Amino acid sequence: MRVEIIGRCSSKYILLLRLYCGMCVAATLSGAVALWLAGFRAAAYAAAGICGAVCCAGIVLPLSFGRISYLRSGGCLRVERGFLIRRAVIISRSDVRCSEIRGGPLQRRLGLCTVVFFTGSGKVTLRGVETGDGRLLDRFMTRDGSIA
Repeated sequence: MRVEIIGRCSSKYILLLRLYCGMCVAATLSGAVALWLAGFRAAAYAAAGICGAVCCAGIVLPLSFGRISYLRSGGCLRVERGFLIRRAVIISRSDVRCSEIRGGPLQRRLGLCTVVFFTGSGKVTLRGVETGDGRLLDRFMTRDGSIA
């Protein structure tokens, strides 16, 4: 019996990225204003440029992470990521040496985690996964292989 389960990056994780970029923009913009008022015009322009770059990252990063998806099917896991250029990684259960579930305090509070699979050819990272789905993926790829 072939079971397919499709998952995506959590919307909470995308919101967390947007909040982080927003805080960076606010800090950089306030620094630029302080430099402008202190009379350091060139440094204020540089800080404003950094602020613009962080704003762009705040738009592109959530779009990019919103495109991460995974598909569990049979004994394989297919991970797709990328905003403009889509890349797919296929991992078979036999290739996974070990896995790790990571999460900082804020991620744990929101019920999110990062799942890292260590294979012979490198590591594959899934960010912004719900904690229950992360544990299920870990069990599916490393231990008994059952999905239920």
